[in-house]
Amino acid sequence: MIQLKLTNYIFSIDKFFFKHLSYISDSSIFRHSESIERFFRFITKFGEGYFELLLTIVLLSLFLSNKQKYNFLKKYILAIIFTLLSTQITVNIMKVLFARARPSITINPDKFYGIMTMIKDSSFWKGSYVSFPSGHTITIWGTIWILSFYIKNKFIRTILFVLGVLVGMSRVYLVRHWTTDVVASVILSYFIAKIIYKKINLQWYKINYLKNIIFNIKYKKRKLEVIN
Repeated sequence: MIQLKLTNYIFSIDKFFFKHLSYISDSSIFRHSESIERFFRFITKFGEGYFELLLTIVLLSLFLSNKQKYNFLKKYILAIIFTLLSTQITVNIMKVLFARARPSITINPDKFYGIMTMIKDSSFWKGSYVSFPSGHTITIWGTIWILSFYIKNKFIRTILFVLGVLVGMSRVYLVRHWTTDVVASVILSYFIAKIIYKKINLQWYKINYLKNIIFNIKYKKRKLEVIN
């Protein structure tokens, strides 16, 4: 009974935000206009991977231009790449497992068909039944989380978080996702980014530790040679 009430409450959240955010709703707080639609269609592109690709290229270019000066960027580059790969694998597996209908084809947010339906009916492999979770949201938020773990500048972090919220809103506004698709993606991306951040830092610590040992051995060896 409690589980049913909780489920109904979650779906009521989806309906509420669909009603007040999506551009096809008469009750939307965003009155349907070409300028607002153009804005959200532009913002949503930040979740398509171009932003992450461009950022990686810029960081890689800086690193290659001066490896000694920008040696620390290796950690950022690896973190972004591994986060991007991990989020894409996770989101695509989950999309098939849940097979949730997009709000563009149904007004009911409880339409989860599951993987068996996907296997039995080839039509379900079309994009209309892969709503949960949101690919655009998990892509941008994975990058935002991993950058926020490294970047301590509050202004830059605020800009990143605002961008992430806008991308999430754009998915609901454009009737591509339910709100719970977006929220789930933000949460998933956090844990994925956190795991990768910890693993990379651990490996970095081990590498630096070994380098220090090797350096000390070489230093002592040279010192002995000088004495002798």
